[in-house]
Amino acid sequence: TEAILWHGGEAEAARNAFAAANPEDRKALITFLESL
Repeated sequence: TEAILWHGGEAEAARNAFAAANPEDRKALITFLESL
């Protein structure tokens, strides 16, 4: 979570969407990323 929030520049829109997501959606995204 912390690494995502550190990103800016080209990733700013994605970072902001992640920051605005509810905890359940954040967990789902992190679970997906860990599965890659």
